[in-house]
Parts: sequence; structure tokens; C-alpha cells
Amino acid sequence: MEMKTQQLTTFLSSCRGNWRNTIYIRDAASDGGYLMTADRDGVPILAELSTLSRLMGEAIDPTECRGQLPQDVFEDVYAQYLLWHMSSSQEHSLRTLCVAGDGREATDPQ
Repeated sequence: MEMKTQQLTTFLSSCRGNWRNTIYIRDAASDGGYLMTADRDGVPILAELSTLSRLMGEAIDPTECRGQLPQDVFEDVYAQYLLWHMSSSQEHSLRTLCVAGDGREATDPQ
């Protein structure tokens, strides 16, 4: 999964340039995970851990993040947001939000 420069800039800006200011979300479907921050409106911004690590050229240790959440807890907390912003409940919520790059659907004009 690739991140565009604008997506990376938005993510890093929201976490004040430090991935340690994010929340690590364990992906239930794999051994990987995602880092989450939020924009000024509270909209989640996700980056795949392995992709971000590769782009930044450093190993990211999830235990150094501000906190950790299992995927099901994230989905419970953001249930209403996911209901309105995902086209199907069968979609992988973390991957879908990550693909959009800014927590919004890829087709959202904002």
C-alpha cells in the first residue's frame, strides 16, 4: 500500500512530525498494524506501519506510541463514523481509511 506525498504530509502534520504521538492499532487480520492520529476535526488519519517505517527509513516500535488499540476497539469507538464513511460493513476498516489517506473516503472532495 503506497502513501502519496500529500497523505504523508497530512499524517505527519497531524502528529506534529513525530510518529510517537500516534495510537498503534493492531490489525486483527494480520501481524501488521496501523498508526492513527486525528485532524483538527477529530477525523482519523491512518498510516500502515510497515509503509510509514519504510518511507521514514526507521524502525517503528509500536510500544513507543502514545497508546495501543485492538482493531475491534477502534471500530467500536468510531462506529458511527465508519457507518457513514464506508460503503460496506464487509470492508476492512483500517485498510479502507488508510487508502483514503486522510480518514475520508477517496472520493470525498475535501
